[in-house]
Formats: sequence, structure tokens, C-alpha cells
Amino acid sequence: MSEITVRDARYSELPEIANVMSKAFWNDNLFGDHIHPHRDQYPEDVDLYWLRRARVNFWDYRFKVLVAVSKNDAGRDMIVGAAQWSRLGEGGKKLECWSLDPRNLLMPMSAAAMKVHAMIWPNRACDPVLEDVIERSYPCFKGIWSGDRAESWYLETLTIRPDYQGRSVGRRLVQWGLDQAEEEGVVASVISSWKMDGFYTRCGFDEQYGNATQGEGNPLAGIDGANMYWRWPKASK
Repeated sequence: MSEITVRDARYSELPEIANVMSKAFWNDNLFGDHIHPHRDQYPEDVDLYWLRRARVNFWDYRFKVLVAVSKNDAGRDMIVGAAQWSRLGEGGKKLECWSLDPRNLLMPMSAAAMKVHAMIWPNRACDPVLEDVIERSYPCFKGIWSGDRAESWYLETLTIRPDYQGRSVGRRLVQWGLDQAEEEGVVASVISSWKMDGFYTRCGFDEQYGNATQGEGNPLAGIDGANMYWRWPKASK
């Protein structure tokens, strides 16, 4: 088996990352069954869900998009896993560009382009009422990142190619954020996917507190999973 390395993602790799995410979350109760009930009929359209979000988030400088790569038979990089870490709080603001930096235009321009993209190539695999349910749920529970939890490296997404699961690829992508949080003296956080709680506790998240389905009017109410896990820096223990 080729050696696996972890590095920063490139914009040109986003379609491949989206495809890995589509496959990895295919049978997930939220991203699969709930949001994409027509995925068997339109399997390629599921990639659009992940790709459009990735193309916008790539230009958010509070985010760190990582890929785990191996070599394919032709000797080229093949993405076998990906993670998106987000720096919350004042530490995240320090990663943003200066207010007059022209790079600030890239994210809103990409968001506008993806809206047009969605009109031309709609995601037929999804329930259109639920396609933005993740975005609508955040205001209901994001207040949990407050007080001692306000400064955090938050693992927004973690995905591993199904045929590379069980090879410690996910652990390496998780470890990047745990190390970063430890170095800065802040808490690391994650919302666990359905049936993934054990994986995150084995990675070092040692406190379960909160759930992404909580909060008045949360559109995710009733969805199984979504427990929130935390790893505190050693200095705070």
C-alpha cells in the first residue's frame, strides 16, 4: 500500500473531495437518507451538494482544508480522505484578510456563482426543502461555542474513502486539529455523525456536551446522532 500523506487541499481537487464525501456519507442517516432521498436515482447529483459548499468555503480563511493522499497505479495523488477544520472565536478573526484585501471578494463571488450553478444544474438527489437544513440548524445551537468554549478549532467535516476506512486515515486528519488546538491552548470540538461517537472518543475527544439537534425550532430535531464532543488543552485540565 502506498504511503499516505496529509497536506493542504488544492482548489482543483475540490471535485474529487466532493466525490469522496458523497461516497463516504452515502448511507448516513442525515446526509444520505434525510437530505438525499433520491440519491439512488441521481447518484452523481449528490456530488453537487458537497462541491458547491466546498467551492464557497475554500475562500473562508478561517478554514483549513486538508487532504490525505495516496498514490494510484499511475503514480498520481489520489485523495483518500479530507477534513475541514474551522477556527472559531477571536483566533479565527485573526486569520481573515485585512478589510480592504481584494481576496475578500472571492468568497461572496463564489457564493453567487454557486447559486447560478444550482439553478442550471439542480441537485435532483436531494429533497429541495432540506438541502439547506444544515445551514438553517446552526443558529439554534451555535451558542454552545461561548464562554470557555468560544475559542475552538472545530472539525466541520471528516470524510474517508470507504475502501480506506480502518487504516487510521481519519485519525491523522483529526490529529492535525487536536495538535493545533493544544498548541494554541484552546478547545477542539466536533459534531459526531450517526454511530461515530466511539471513533471520536478514541481519537481523544474526552467530553460529550451538547447536541446539534438541540435548540428551539431546530430543523434537525429528531435526527439520531449529532452529539458534540470536546478536547480540552492539557493546561486547562
